[in-house]
Amino acid sequence: GLNSPFEVFIEKYTNFIPEEIPLLLKQIKPEITVVSRKDLEENDQSFLEKIKGKSSAILIPGDPFVATTHNSLRLAAIQRGFKCRIIHNTSIISAAASVSGLSTYRFGRTVTCPFPNNASEFPYEIIKLNKQISAHTLVLLDIKQRTGEFLAINEAISILLELEEKKQETVFTNTSLVVGLAQIGSENEVISAGVAEEIITFAWRDIGPPQAMIVCSETLQFTEEEALQTLWKVELSNQGID
Repeated sequence: GLNSPFEVFIEKYTNFIPEEIPLLLKQIKPEITVVSRKDLEENDQSFLEKIKGKSSAILIPGDPFVATTHNSLRLAAIQRGFKCRIIHNTSIISAAASVSGLSTYRFGRTVTCPFPNNASEFPYEIIKLNKQISAHTLVLLDIKQRTGEFLAINEAISILLELEEKKQETVFTNTSLVVGLAQIGSENEVISAGVAEEIITFAWRDIGPPQAMIVCSETLQFTEEEALQTLWKVELSNQGID
C-alpha cells in the first residue's frame, strides 16, 4: 500500500483531481511529489534514472493507460528493466456509457474537442465517421490543468454547430441528441440529456470541470431509448433498433 516505504508521485495534468483527494493522500503518505508533463514525457529517461532501484508509485487520475503519456512511460520503464505493476481505475471512457444508460458496444471512436484558440475540424469528422456506422461519439473536452481552464459542454456544442454551419453536412445540428456529463464520479456529478439546442442553454461552466459529452447515434436500441427516457426524461420518437 501507499503507507509502505514507497516513493510516491502524482500527476495532475491529464485531468482535474477533486481537492479532497490530495488531502486524503497526505494523511496516508505525507510526502507525495507532484510530477509534470515535462517530467513524464520530455524528461522520462531522467525521471526513470531518478527512481532506479527504488520502490515507487505514480498516482494517475482515471485509468492509467487511456492517456498515451503513461503507456509510453511504462514501455520505457520495461525496456530499462523495471518491474511494473498496474492497479486499474475507472475512466470516463467506460463511465460515460455506464452512467448515461447507453450501450458500451455502440460507441465509436472517442475524440477530444480543443479550445477555440486551437480550433480543429477533427471532432466534427470523427462524429461523422461514427454516425456512418450508427455509433455514439464520446467527446472529451479540453482542459489546462495548470491554469484551471476548461471547455464547458455548451461551449463545445457551439464549436460543433459553427463547424456544421461551415461544412453543411448535417453531422451535428440543433436537434442532435446529446448527453452532457460533468464531474462524473463525484458527489457533484451532473448529467443531462436532450437535443443540442436545449443542452446548450444550461449553465455548465458554473458546475466546473471535468466535463464531457456524448453525441448519440441517430438510431438507438430500445433499451437505450428506455434508459434515456427513464433516467433523463428525454422525449424520443420511435426510432429504436433491435
